[in-house]
Amino acid sequence: MVEAANQNKGDIIKLTIPAMAEYVSVVRLTSSAIASRIGFDIEEIEDIKVAIAEACTMIIKNGEKQNIDINFEILADILNISVQAKYFVCQERDNKVFDVYDNKSLSILIIESLMDKVECESCDGIVCLKMMKKLRVDV
Repeated sequence: MVEAANQNKGDIIKLTIPAMAEYVSVVRLTSSAIASRIGFDIEEIEDIKVAIAEACTMIIKNGEKQNIDINFEILADILNISVQAKYFVCQERDNKVFDVYDNKSLSILIIESLMDKVECESCDGIVCLKMMKKLRVDV
């Protein structure tokens, strides 16, 4: 299901998919179209697509039958993305040492390297991974 809303902050697009690998391409294509509309270049679009695919894959690997809710908030020069699911282990790094072979930790490292800001929070049993990418303006 795709939903669009215009709020005071900016346009918001909501996408809900089943936590199944075959739907990750839908999320990648949606994020690509949104990022292109804002004006991101091809390299930045690829970064966004990889980051959102990593986030969805972390949830899918959990193995629970559930939906993944993805919200895209479009601001003038920023794309905010939140990925939410009930059964989702999102490890924040906070200067902790992680085993590099731990897929969840490696996914977070990949997402952090591709996006400008990454946060993970839990509220009422729902885990939310928030990512932000700023539009680079050439002067």
